[in-house]
Amino acid sequence: MAEITFRDLKHLKSFQNLPILTLDQRWYQLMPEFRKTDEVRYWEKRVNELLKKQGQVRGDLKDVEALKSKLMDGIVQNMEEQDEKKHRKRMQQSQRLIFEAKDKIEQLRDKAESVPTQLKRANQRLMLETVKACYRTINENDADLNALDEWIEKTRVLLKKNLLIRQDKEDMNENLYSGMHAIFGTELMGRMDRINDDYYDSSTSEEE
Repeated sequence: MAEITFRDLKHLKSFQNLPILTLDQRWYQLMPEFRKTDEVRYWEKRVNELLKKQGQVRGDLKDVEALKSKLMDGIVQNMEEQDEKKHRKRMQQSQRLIFEAKDKIEQLRDKAESVPTQLKRANQRLMLETVKACYRTINENDADLNALDEWIEKTRVLLKKNLLIRQDKEDMNENLYSGMHAIFGTELMGRMDRINDDYYDSSTSEEE
């Protein structure tokens, strides 16, 4: 089987916009556990890890942005503080936390941009390994089907040949018996039939 690679498919729009396979119930029907290769299991696990990471990053980013907004609101409210010393201390603390939040937001945004790309690539690799496993089974089945077709054809020819032989023997027996009956008559044939049948039955029993 020719191996299907990323290079073969990368220019196809549908390949670039694949649905996440591990979120599609049809994929699990296509890939029951007994059919999964080690490569399929690896990329399935990787896709699920990146899905979890993507959700975590988005959640963390939302939380930190909310914290930053809250800190900014606190600075505005702190403007009314009458005690200069407390005001300065709170301002310094809030500014430090805001700077930390900004740094964290930048880090999370970088992750939020990189994780989808990693997820997309992992999902494409999972697709390729899925296709390999499916085509391997299809090709093996095709080879078995070809062998079965060949056996069926040979059996059909042999059956036809044996049917012709059977018909020839039946015709020969009919001609022989009719000929004897015409020459020797009913009484003799009746007696000889009984003798022959008894002999044939006893011979058959001994062989068994």
